[in-house]
Amino acid sequence: MTNPIAAMRMLIIYAILIPLAMFVGYLVTNPMDYGTIGFLAFVGVLLISPIFIKWNYPILIFALGCPAYLFFLPGRPLMAQVVVVIALFIAVLERILSSGRRFIPAPVMAWPLLFVAAMAYMTAELTGGINLHFIGGAEGGGAKYIQLFTGIACFFAVTSQTIRPERRNFYLALFLLPTLLGILSDMFPFLPKPLNTINLLFPPGAGSVNQAGGHSIRLTALGKSVGILYIYLLARYGLRGTLDTRHPWRVIIAVGSFTLTMFGGFRNTFIGFFMLAGLLFFFERLYRTRLVLVVVFAGVIGATALVAFSNKLPYTFQRSLSFLPLKWDVEVTVDAEGSTEWRKRIWEATWPKVPDYLLLGKGYQLTKADFDLMGGGQFAGGSGAKFDAGEEGLAISSDFHSGPLSTLIPFGIWGAIGILWVMAACGYVLFSNYKYGDPTLLAFNTFMLASWIGYVIFFFFFFGAFVDDVGWTYGKLAGFSLAMNGGLMRRPARAGYTAPLRQVAGPEITPQVV
Repeated sequence: MTNPIAAMRMLIIYAILIPLAMFVGYLVTNPMDYGTIGFLAFVGVLLISPIFIKWNYPILIFALGCPAYLFFLPGRPLMAQVVVVIALFIAVLERILSSGRRFIPAPVMAWPLLFVAAMAYMTAELTGGINLHFIGGAEGGGAKYIQLFTGIACFFAVTSQTIRPERRNFYLALFLLPTLLGILSDMFPFLPKPLNTINLLFPPGAGSVNQAGGHSIRLTALGKSVGILYIYLLARYGLRGTLDTRHPWRVIIAVGSFTLTMFGGFRNTFIGFFMLAGLLFFFERLYRTRLVLVVVFAGVIGATALVAFSNKLPYTFQRSLSFLPLKWDVEVTVDAEGSTEWRKRIWEATWPKVPDYLLLGKGYQLTKADFDLMGGGQFAGGSGAKFDAGEEGLAISSDFHSGPLSTLIPFGIWGAIGILWVMAACGYVLFSNYKYGDPTLLAFNTFMLASWIGYVIFFFFFFGAFVDDVGWTYGKLAGFSLAMNGGLMRRPARAGYTAPLRQVAGPEITPQVV
């Protein structure tokens, strides 16, 4: 006998799936446009939603390092932004349905992030609201607010679960290595159709592949992505383990990936990587070992060769090293000085405006007049400085290439309080886990602390952006450290003792682990 309940369930399924399949088939027979692709993507997401619900945490960690854009959604958001929202929604829903599902308690980090979120929302309300130009509005700037809020949500999504010790290496690779997919952004000119459609997910950036001075192709995506192998080795094994002669492949990969980053021609990449290695050299106390002799000898040989052949290197290599007082090609010097000069001009024009926004920042709102000014030959506010359209666009949209300016002009003194609080809280979390964490995580925790120091230095002196750094840098660093360590470590671990993942007052509750 047929089960009535099962029959009814089957009829309902058929009633939904058959019309949906017919409609999808109709769409496929017509010329594809973004609307059709978006609907098909929605159907695909709906069909794989059970997989996402079950594996949402690994997907979240993967998305945090993956530079893919969801081109079929309005505004072409980063995949990480969408995945963070979905993963956090699932985590909150699981917490509501089960009292045994708890977020990792870390109020020291949660409160400053919530303060920044509230401050940004109040600023938006007082300066014209959160407007989205890409959905047809006359005003814009809302995308930056979304970027800021999703970055803050990233911390809470990552701390929704803890990572079991036997899964730590897997999640570390999942956290870092997807960045390598960014190399596909440089492949557009070399891929035949239809393979080049992959660049819808990984679009080429402005000047991603361009001829520089007639000397060399500047592969900016390669320069930004391939260095993650160097980062991964330092995070997994530390500087000592990476230089271990018993595993020569580590040194080869680290040096090779470091070298390949120079095809991007970014000075800040070289400085950042060199600074990170120096910090780890100090934290790991390698200056007390024989490695110091090897490092000094290699440094002397490298410096001698660089002085002798500086202007014989490829163009992008010279540009990466152009901050050094050596002999470079004229084109390299002009290019590097021009890049520095336009930053200085923006800073000189915007710093006098900071006092006007100390109590109430200008926010991220872009009015129609702002859009007109981006290409109108005048800098916003009538400062009299003459920029080209690209430079005006950066300044008006609050992309100052300066951490302090990106904080003080949009959010004033309240933004400064927020970012300093977030920085300090993140540093406290990372230092506590470095000092008191599981000894098997010492290399990872040392790397995270050194990375935090590097990010802080860069924010103030080289390159920083409030909208990126609050959540997508400090929130992500602190959240992943908490997930890997099982919480905030505040006391020394005894020899042979591994601290519990979490301790909760009252009845014992088993934390959710992955």
